[in-house]
Amino acid sequence: MEAKSLTVEPRTDVGKNASRRLRRGGFIPGVIYSHGESEAVKIPRKDFFKLFRGKISESVIFDIHTGTDKDADEKMAYVKDYQMDPVTGEILHLDLFKVTTGEKIHTNVPIEFVGIAKGTKLGGILEVDLREIEVECLPKDLPEKIQIDVTNLAVGDSIHVKDVALDEGVKIMSNLEASIASVHVPKVVVIEEKVEEVAPVEGEVEGEGEEPAKAAEGEEDEEKEKKEKKEKK
Repeated sequence: MEAKSLTVEPRTDVGKNASRRLRRGGFIPGVIYSHGESEAVKIPRKDFFKLFRGKISESVIFDIHTGTDKDADEKMAYVKDYQMDPVTGEILHLDLFKVTTGEKIHTNVPIEFVGIAKGTKLGGILEVDLREIEVECLPKDLPEKIQIDVTNLAVGDSIHVKDVALDEGVKIMSNLEASIASVHVPKVVVIEEKVEEVAPVEGEVEGEGEEPAKAAEGEEDEEKEKKEKKEKK
């Protein structure tokens, strides 16, 4: 696992106004938790996103250094939770959890899908049901991501949590029967058109509006009969 580190600074000012000032100054307000203890810190935004390359993950463990470390031993931590502005995407607050060598941690590892499912080439759709798997392991054994190869998924096939093989020492805590991804035929929705009957206009009598040709034809017959009667006289 690639060595990563982050240096943070202790903070004494807390509250919304203090947090806003920190953000304007290029810091992210945060708290480091460890076995019931907590320490308020400020994290340089630039260093934090350099560490995570713009994508925050619970599965990245890093060495953390603060100005209040009581000994020279390196401390390790990971991001347990964070708050994000839903509009701007700005990270508003970070919860870090300090871990101890030899002590197991319980966290989530993101799934990375690789390959193109062969079923999608036949008109199927790849549906993703799970994007992370919950695991328990020692910090040194924690994978940063879990790769799932979907290349051989045909239409009707699926991959479940129980199909995932992880390194020894990493225990899966998620539901083993849960579906991770599947390929299915898209559903076709048939929309029936409803033909509305047009009601006759009020006052309109059925039969009105017949072809004028028929009416004219009747008048011609009537004139013809009158003419024949005159000739006979």
